[in-house]
Amino acid sequence: MVSGEIEIVKGHRLDYQLYQYLLQYFSDGELQSLFDAVRRPPNRYYVRVNTMKISPGDLITMLREHSMDAYTDENLPEALWFPVKGPNRVPSARKYVLANKRAAESVYMGANLYIPGVVRMGDEVKRGDEVNVIAPDGEIVAFGTAEIGYDEIRSVKRGVAVRTLISVYELPKIREMHEYALGLFYDQSLPAQWVTHILDPGPGDVIVDMNAAPGGKTSHVVQLSGGKAVVYAFDRSENKIREMIENLGRLGMNGLYRVEARDTRFLDVDRPDLVNSVDRVLIDPPCTDMGVRPRLFDVKTMETVKSTAEYQRQFIKVAWKLLKPGGTLVYSTCTIPPLENEDNMAYAESLGFEVISISIPNATGGLIDKYGDSVVRFYPHRHGTPGFFIAKLIKPAQMHQ
Repeated sequence: MVSGEIEIVKGHRLDYQLYQYLLQYFSDGELQSLFDAVRRPPNRYYVRVNTMKISPGDLITMLREHSMDAYTDENLPEALWFPVKGPNRVPSARKYVLANKRAAESVYMGANLYIPGVVRMGDEVKRGDEVNVIAPDGEIVAFGTAEIGYDEIRSVKRGVAVRTLISVYELPKIREMHEYALGLFYDQSLPAQWVTHILDPGPGDVIVDMNAAPGGKTSHVVQLSGGKAVVYAFDRSENKIREMIENLGRLGMNGLYRVEARDTRFLDVDRPDLVNSVDRVLIDPPCTDMGVRPRLFDVKTMETVKSTAEYQRQFIKVAWKLLKPGGTLVYSTCTIPPLENEDNMAYAESLGFEVISISIPNATGGLIDKYGDSVVRFYPHRHGTPGFFIAKLIKPAQMHQ
């Protein structure tokens, strides 16, 4: 067996088995285009208007009063986007601050570097110094001024470490905007916003979000149902649950959902009251994240893809038990391999689910012929979005004999 890794584009490596697997669906050139797009942010940065507090038109007016360019999406009324500018030339500084991967990818798009994202600060850095922010792979992502010095970094736990002045790409500092603090919008990609529309929640529906943190889709469910659905939001991480409660509180949705820290692979055992009693289930499971952008560097293996797909199937199996006959499951991921997507739909069908055809403007169909016209995919290099997969399934009202 051939082993080793192949660098598709700078910073993105696949082991040989995964590379050969993906070549069944993409040419080598298209794989390069796909991962090259993953290294960059989309040209449009999307947010979702919280229509329980403000209309899209009123929010745009408010933003433009602050000289911020914001535009409505052509197909989703509550989806607004900001243009992403760049790439820019980042000046060199004689001093540096090393950021962790997640923070570096945010700074790459213009965010400030916050203290929890600092890995290392040069011992010569003082408050007010010009510095470069550097990603763990050595890439310079921004130029800015230090808001804190080396002698303070160990004692201060919160706040801005580096105020970004010039980054490779730039957009408004979303989470520092007054409108964000007021809960008027939630930053969420366009494909992720489509997921909840495909779920189509309504007043009185009993809905389970099996992988709810950090709360984007849960809050969208509340929003689209007018706060009148019975929404159960679960995540296995206590810390993520706290973050989700904070997010939904900012959006003004306290009391409109029920949240618990649980591993939903065992929800049928832990919450037997939900078995055969749920109208709609949303599964957005942990995945290999191969469509998330921007991602400056990453390594993926076939073994990781296989084990992740098996993990995802445990949620699908439980969803079958929770749903009423006639109930709806929407399954989505932000990754590329069919093993985590179309192949999991085949597994769902083996349980008894039926895949229901969906269509989203400007998206494409599945990678496997059987699901080519029934599921939806977004590709970074074709659609200018994160890579995404969405499918809708029904638990039949009457089981076939």
